[in-house]
Amino acid sequence: MNFVNYKIQYYLIHGIDNQRKQRMEDEFKKSNLKDVKWMIYPNKNELNQSLIDKIVNKNESFSCGIYRPPNTTLPKGLISCTYKHYLCLKDIVENNHEYGVIMEDNIYFSENIQDRVKLYINQLNEHYTDWDIIFDSSWLDFRESEIIEGKYVYPKKIGILEGQGHGGTRCAQFYILTRKCAEKMYNNYLPFNNAPDWYMNDLFRKLNIKCFWGEPSIAHIFPHVSTAD
Repeated sequence: MNFVNYKIQYYLIHGIDNQRKQRMEDEFKKSNLKDVKWMIYPNKNELNQSLIDKIVNKNESFSCGIYRPPNTTLPKGLISCTYKHYLCLKDIVENNHEYGVIMEDNIYFSENIQDRVKLYINQLNEHYTDWDIIFDSSWLDFRESEIIEGKYVYPKKIGILEGQGHGGTRCAQFYILTRKCAEKMYNNYLPFNNAPDWYMNDLFRKLNIKCFWGEPSIAHIFPHVSTAD
């Protein structure tokens, strides 16, 4: 494949699980992916109340169909994970990366990561020049339009649709975004009130983010016990 030499920064949301660490290192080796920033701080046992008060919204919310009353205490694992996504956005903006790829450490890939990322970016830039973000995950199949052979990117509605989730996200295990999108989200992210994918659904509607899903997906969720609790 021939691709433009895009300025892409890869990020991995990671905790302290050594099995996940080894599996992700093996996945990256398969795709010869070396330039990955591991977002390992802060983990849930490293969060202090001062930081939590600064980054978590204690107001009531209604996200993804679930009402959260005022002053609800979020699990520290969820706070840690969501905040690490924010820190990836911060890094993209501050270092002026053209594109960012944000991954969580509970996935594996069925194809070369770098080739698919560049393919997505190529098709998006060719057909949807104002795109913001694209999600790849086998968690949900794309059903909003016909899948066409040779086409890998599909516009995703950011409203609430039965059978297609509560917005543009497709979980938050693997997504690619432009610097423009990262800056919009970074400037509006704090304080958050939910897990990264649920919270981003609300944020996308607020900011009118142009979302896409990739098909066929190459990012698959590895059977695991959640560390977000």
